[in-house]
Parts: sequence; C-alpha cells; structure tokens
Amino acid sequence: MSEGQSPDRLKPEDLLPPPEAAGPVGPREKRARDMATMVALLGLVLVAGGLMAILALVFNQLLIFAFLAAIVLGGGYLSFHYVVWGRRLDRQLAMRSDPPRGSLETAPQIPLPQGDATTVDVPVEPGTPPESSHTAS
Repeated sequence: MSEGQSPDRLKPEDLLPPPEAAGPVGPREKRARDMATMVALLGLVLVAGGLMAILALVFNQLLIFAFLAAIVLGGGYLSFHYVVWGRRLDRQLAMRSDPPRGSLETAPQIPLPQGDATTVDVPVEPGTPPESSHTAS
C-alpha cells in the first residue's frame, strides 16, 4: 500500500454481534449457561483444593491443614448452594403468575391542585376515588 491509502480502521461496532443476537434467551441457552457456570465453579474449587493440598504438604501442621480443609469445604458448599438456589429461584419465577408490571413512566398522572393555602393533602385510601380538593377546617 502507498502512503495515501490507509486500510479501513476497525471500530468496536465491527466486533460486536448484531443487537438481535443479544435478545431474550430460551430455556436451552439458559441451561447451557447454567451448566457452564457449574463447571466453572467446580473447576475453581478443584484447582483451589489442589493448591491448598500442596500447601498443606509443604507446611506439615495439623492447624494449617484444618484451616485449608475448612476453606475448601466451605467453598464447595457455597458453590453447591449457589447453583441449587439459582435453579430453584428460576423455577419459582417461572411458575409465578403475576402480570407483568408496566414502567412508572406509563402510569397515569393525577393533576395536582395548585395555588391557594386552603388545600390540604389528605392521603387517599385504595379503592376510593380521589377528591379534587379538601378544605382545611
């Protein structure tokens, strides 16, 4: 290439996937992500356990071995709890029959009275129609 010609510069947008690909995921993709998370956590626990076992061999003391065993067992328990709790929470959310809530911006706005000092803010009970204004007595 000559000096006057430059290759097209690579932009971050060229590297990102199209926006449609990042939409909602189905149950199959979600299960694959859950399995990948579980494998990563299990691998992390195994690697940490192996390194701690080597450390326990170097420092041949019962107290250090007990401390390292507590860390490995606690990490394994917390990883197991994380995976089980996450799956149970997903199932509970899937079985929930609550209607989807709209955003706050789409909620109807009640116009507030403006002006004179004779109006008093009175809380409105649910199920009763709001009155236009209340006068102080």
